[in-house]
Amino acid sequence: MRHYTVSEGIVIRRSSLPSGDVVVTLMNEGGKWRAVARKGTLPGGNLGRLSLFHDVTVQYYRKNDDDLALLTQVQLNGALPRLSEPGVYPYAHLLAELADALTVDVHLGERLYDYLASGLRGLNAHHDPEHVALLYAWRLLGVAGLAPRLNACVRCGEPTGLVAFDVAGGGLTCGACCEGIGLAPEHVAELQDLVARPLTAGLRTPPHDRLMHWRLLERYVAYHVHELRSFVATLALGVEAAPPPPAPGQHA
Repeated sequence: MRHYTVSEGIVIRRSSLPSGDVVVTLMNEGGKWRAVARKGTLPGGNLGRLSLFHDVTVQYYRKNDDDLALLTQVQLNGALPRLSEPGVYPYAHLLAELADALTVDVHLGERLYDYLASGLRGLNAHHDPEHVALLYAWRLLGVAGLAPRLNACVRCGEPTGLVAFDVAGGGLTCGACCEGIGLAPEHVAELQDLVARPLTAGLRTPPHDRLMHWRLLERYVAYHVHELRSFVATLALGVEAAPPPPAPGQHA
């Protein structure tokens, strides 16, 4: 006799098989799990409800404990339509891919799910989705215990004169140690806002050199987590949005 289970979650990964079946990864307060929707078996045949970033309630069963969950019903709780726009989708995909990467062999549970859900809602509603994505990407790293140390030099502990970001060392360094990527004082302050300030306060102070911040984030994630494919699209958006270089003879 089949034992059916009902659960909610956000679709963070989706792949279509040659057979027409769809395999999805769902995340909720309990973590993430994978399921398959067989072609032609869902009521109404509506696999569109399992689109990326959708908040769904599903009914499923497993033949054996180690098998993929077999979805029998899918109810759409909420869609965030703006996430499908070309200027927003890459940011949503980055947050979902990062949340997925941070939960490989690790159970982070409710806090990471809450930040992911909040970040996706913010991308849908806020006038500056790029800022939202930068802010929430750093906060997801913080939930995983991977936030960089920004209040003092990671080499010697000096709390002042922080001038560089040491990716491998996991934080800022002072002028005496000066290990890592050099940063202007305003970039140090912006990074501290993105990583450590309360979310509402952080959203009130958008960074100026966003491409520089994306590159810092990409290098940090590649070193401390692994390389994410979604950074290609987010960096491309950053390049498009960056101001053009000054003409010869002009100052920036």
